[in-house]
Amino acid sequence: MLHTNFIAEKQQVIASLQQILPLTNQQENALEDYVKAIIKENNNFNFIGKSTINNIWHRHILDCAQILPLIDCQKRIADFGSGCGLPGLVLSILGAKEIHLIEKSFRKSEFLKKYRCLSPNKVIVHQNMLEQINNFSFDIIVSRALASLPKLFTYVEKFLMPNGCCVFLKGKSLQQEIQLAKQEFSFDYKLISSITSQESNIICIYNLKRIAKNKSA
Repeated sequence: MLHTNFIAEKQQVIASLQQILPLTNQQENALEDYVKAIIKENNNFNFIGKSTINNIWHRHILDCAQILPLIDCQKRIADFGSGCGLPGLVLSILGAKEIHLIEKSFRKSEFLKKYRCLSPNKVIVHQNMLEQINNFSFDIIVSRALASLPKLFTYVEKFLMPNGCCVFLKGKSLQQEIQLAKQEFSFDYKLISSITSQESNIICIYNLKRIAKNKSA
């Protein structure tokens, strides 16, 4: 059962979203329907931790929406390991014109296909492993809680356009992940503090290139 502060938290998040973009009634209603869908089907799909259901608006919706000012909604975007559409479907509802949701789980992909109609924008669902997808390129790649930074970079490198960027929602191990990633890749980055967690950051990656290994003589 949802706690009594659920509605109050939703209203607080909606107010916060209004500071990020001019939220329309259509977008607000779509987000409400999306939240209801996640809660309704979470027992079958395990989209989000049960302990976070009561805080879904802050912990998940606002957490994803905060990256909206960091991306160009007119560009082609991909969400790696989309799960139930966090952050990809949230970004689409809020204005991203074309987004590709890549999710290997058949059941989660079916959920995405069922509820992509909540967005008026173009949403393409790819039910496949990243390693098995070819012939696609993206201007922006986003991801949330999929893998460590070095692993994400190995996924990203074949999909990212030359002048593209990545925007990842990351936790408290980020600095360690950056150092490990630097052993294999060169990249520029910018860190933005998360507005939903003091332990989290958003990292924007630019100019990503694999470091060429010296061949032994």
